[in-house]
Amino acid sequence: MPQNTSDSKLKVSLRRTIKFLASLKLAVIVILAVATVVAVGTIVESKLDATAAKKLVYETFWMYSVMGVLAINLIAVMVDRWPWKAHHTAFVLAHIGILILLLGAMITQKFGLDGTLRVGIGQSNQYVVVPETDILVYSSFDGDRYTKLLEKEVDFFLDPPTKEKPLQISALDSTIKLTDYKRYVIPSRKVMAAKEKKGRHGAGLRFQIQNANIKVNVIEWLVQRRPGDLVTHNFGPAALHLGPAPEKGRGANEIYFTPQATGDLHYVVFKKDSEAPIKTGNLKEGEVFNPGWKMPIEVRALRYFPEAEEDWDLQERSAPTPLTTAAVKLEFNGEEHWMLLNDTLKLFSEGAVYIVSYGNRRIDLGFPIKLNQFSIDRYQGTARAMAYKSQVEVPDLTGPQTISMNEPLKYRGFTIYQASFQEDPNTLQPISSIFSVNRDPGRAIKYLGSFIISLGIVMLFYFKKKANKGKTS
Repeated sequence: MPQNTSDSKLKVSLRRTIKFLASLKLAVIVILAVATVVAVGTIVESKLDATAAKKLVYETFWMYSVMGVLAINLIAVMVDRWPWKAHHTAFVLAHIGILILLLGAMITQKFGLDGTLRVGIGQSNQYVVVPETDILVYSSFDGDRYTKLLEKEVDFFLDPPTKEKPLQISALDSTIKLTDYKRYVIPSRKVMAAKEKKGRHGAGLRFQIQNANIKVNVIEWLVQRRPGDLVTHNFGPAALHLGPAPEKGRGANEIYFTPQATGDLHYVVFKKDSEAPIKTGNLKEGEVFNPGWKMPIEVRALRYFPEAEEDWDLQERSAPTPLTTAAVKLEFNGEEHWMLLNDTLKLFSEGAVYIVSYGNRRIDLGFPIKLNQFSIDRYQGTARAMAYKSQVEVPDLTGPQTISMNEPLKYRGFTIYQASFQEDPNTLQPISSIFSVNRDPGRAIKYLGSFIISLGIVMLFYFKKKANKGKTS
């Protein structure tokens, strides 16, 4: 008798729980909660961007909790109607379809991929850049052979380092500390003479190119990351290099500035139709020379450091713009450095050299995409793009494949969309195509859920029509 009483109480308690979970009151609360979360996410996305909305709203404990309660409410409602009758078919199908949609969305979020792929014209690439970020640290004793010390996933957007709670990285003979983070900054490059001149830093040259006839006035820095590196600035009709000069020209208008032990710069000028140099000489800071090309230009050495190092002046912003990026501050051997997102920083100690990288993760697609041709149509009389498309090559498919704004390429489980393009700032000619790469493993499940919901709607009208016929007969 006590056992039966206990079982009865358990059944009554279970029934009450199911009634509460299936109640209209809870359903209204869940619907209002979903609407609130979506509204907040929309506001955050409009004020910041989709990545911020994803981190601050859509992938939070609150969003997961609301979706979990919604799933429980849907299941409880179906259980409360058990045993089901024929006229419950539409109701059951609709609820099952929603649950399947939630499952598909969860699989996509957990195992899907959504990133960007930049491919230069005539080049190949197979690495997709995704929003997740990593810190990588490499070390070397001789400055040539580097060993990976650390590869760590970080989310400074949600969990930034601070002076009181830094991220510490143990190096071979010192400690690298990350002590500050800024979500949105507009950086301006700052080049200065190296504090310690021990032959570890490359040279830095700030040059000016002027042409009064066509009003060209280019002022830029060339900075070597280490001695002997070759760095280049291409301004359309010609290119300027800082580093070793070749013996022969490469069929282009080029100037090579090579640092000398005396502290001067030795320059070598090549013409596009000649392999031999057309002019050589030495240049000091503040001096100017004419390369001797057909175009009447002058090149001036505005500032020159035989050993230079770079840093950034940062203007913080409250919201992102096309010019903003993220930045993290490092402390090493008593010095502070700012490092931008997708940038690297070289650090020196008495016995080793370190390269620290902070950037978006790159994921290997497993196959290359080669961009053969990129074409763009502009609105008449303007430089604004109206439509653009890419012709690409991928393995196993014969001939070029076209990817346009309304025509994605589906290949090996990936959908590759034409997202944007990059132009040369001087010539305004396209130099690369930017694709959006998406893999949605939950897509088939979401299609199934949508189909079941649609079938439930059809069944609803069927039983409604059937019921109306029964009333009139």
